[in-house]
Amino acid sequence: MKKNYNFIIEKNNCCDLGELIILTKTYYKESDILSKDYLKWQYLKNPSGKPFLFVSRETKTNELAGQYLVIPIKYNFYGDEVMGTLSLNTLTHPKYQRNGLFTKMADATLNNCKDESVAFTTGFPNPNSYPGFVRKLGFSHLGDVPLLIKPLRLTNILLSYFKSKKVKHGEAIDIDYKQNNNIKELDFSSKKDELLYSRFWNKVKMKYKISTNKDFGFLKWRYFDLPTRHYKIFYYEKDNEIEGIFVIKNTKTWGFNVSVIMDFMILRDEKIASKMIKYISKNSKKGSIDFIAVLHSKAYEFNSFVKNGFFKLPQKLLPQKIHFIVRKNNDFDKSEKLFLAHNWKLTFGDYDVF
Repeated sequence: MKKNYNFIIEKNNCCDLGELIILTKTYYKESDILSKDYLKWQYLKNPSGKPFLFVSRETKTNELAGQYLVIPIKYNFYGDEVMGTLSLNTLTHPKYQRNGLFTKMADATLNNCKDESVAFTTGFPNPNSYPGFVRKLGFSHLGDVPLLIKPLRLTNILLSYFKSKKVKHGEAIDIDYKQNNNIKELDFSSKKDELLYSRFWNKVKMKYKISTNKDFGFLKWRYFDLPTRHYKIFYYEKDNEIEGIFVIKNTKTWGFNVSVIMDFMILRDEKIASKMIKYISKNSKKGSIDFIAVLHSKAYEFNSFVKNGFFKLPQKLLPQKIHFIVRKNNDFDKSEKLFLAHNWKLTFGDYDVF
């Protein structure tokens, strides 16, 4: 029998992260969002601002029943900077599910985005929440982002595939990358590297119709300041200018040793893309990596991966389909371009799973 609960929907300013973690523990046994340091990074140190967050609360007990939030993200939209948001960390306490809280909290959050002139909201929902986003919240499904892999150790891949116990997200793998005259690790404390990267980003962003605004501040926050994960950021230098950037995370996932390419950008020369991929492959092999994985929409650099030994993983082999959804909150210049999948530059770095 369904219990008679009463709820209020209210805005939350993230002043009590502990309470949000208590709610999360009712849904997840392990996750980064159970870490207060992670939430401080994601909610309070985001250079684009604090989340738009609404929670539901059971009135008799004052217990949090659910949360719906989006974090602000600046996007490069046809050369202009546009404020958008990314939907993540949505959950409802198991005992309060089937009370319509998901829709009520989402409506409150997205209406707040509209009032604050946020242009649009994006998301990568899991299979359980995907129907609700599309059918109830007005999101459009632009398609699934392709996952490409490059096998390095076929025998070990086959052996790992048939293992009975597989942990979705395992520990990090430490690889000693040997730098050379062209490929160097980005130093976030270096003013020279900041200047070089800023010049690179201001040029390369014109190659993308729609992308996250990956300026130096965003790159530092997303990959260097994150307290619970470890990334390596490298650049390809030629004639004292950056010609390419790639971000790597090495980890055990689903029983495999994987080099995950979080992001990959080249300015103009596909030969440099090939050199960067060969560099990743060589070091990954030395580090006993089974395969390299990259999530990449069919925009600009996609063909560089295909030409260098990557292939699209068939959907039946995917652990989970990677849906990409978009919702327009306000009208803005060229907003009709928002719903064309080929306009988007999307990588692992654009959402919070890796």
